[in-house]
Amino acid sequence: MVALKYRPKDFVEDACFIFFTIGSLDIVHHLDYNSNMHTDDLALLRLMQLADSALPVGAAAHSFGLETLVAEEYLEVTQLGPFLREYLEEAGVVEGAFCRLGYRLASHTDRALFTAEWLALNEQLSAIKTARESRAASAALGRRFLQLLLGLEDPPLIQIAMQSARSSGKDTHYSIAFGLAGGIVKIDETAMTLAYLQQSLIGLVSACQRLLPLGQSQASQLIWQLKPTLLTVADRSKEVAANSDVMSLCTPLVEVGSMRHPYLATRLFIS
Repeated sequence: MVALKYRPKDFVEDACFIFFTIGSLDIVHHLDYNSNMHTDDLALLRLMQLADSALPVGAAAHSFGLETLVAEEYLEVTQLGPFLREYLEEAGVVEGAFCRLGYRLASHTDRALFTAEWLALNEQLSAIKTARESRAASAALGRRFLQLLLGLEDPPLIQIAMQSARSSGKDTHYSIAFGLAGGIVKIDETAMTLAYLQQSLIGLVSACQRLLPLGQSQASQLIWQLKPTLLTVADRSKEVAANSDVMSLCTPLVEVGSMRHPYLATRLFIS
């Protein structure tokens, strides 16, 4: 504290100065607070748009093997809850981990390092996805997602990601692209991962509505009941992302369903 020595004739002037200074600081504080609020709100609005199941990237055209499982009577409405829960606990954890790793690429300032890690991540996920149709579906969605994002934002990393994948002939997987977008627009990593997982879940349930006698109310209840599972999966994906060199995926029924999908007599979905 600095001791101030006032002269009577200056007291009123100094008092007014202190009053208006404190008032100004308070206003600045509120301005900063409101600015942060608006920044958070903007990030939330962007996240809601990117995670909208109606985002025009073609997700509604894919069942990721579910169509085969329904056609061959391996999956019924009564089994959907346990099936989707176990699917999320396996495939969702891996996709969530890659989503987080894609998110962290957005902090790179070195173009060469970003390109190398971007291509390596996508190559790793391609190797994990053994079924050609599901792998191609993920790559198609990722490519369209980045193209869509390029029309909304124009960050250099999106251009680099698209150009490097195109020139190298590598896939651009949806989960990694979604994570990269989240990092670029400054969305919280966990919130972004949860949004991706929820969008994936809604997409699978929507596919089931077209394949099975599953009504809107039942579908909503199913998604609602799986919210705690999404939280658990997001937490586990953080642990898996920390050990990305040893990631693996084991969903044999779904993978076989995806492999057998091209041989169905009639098909509603591309995958």
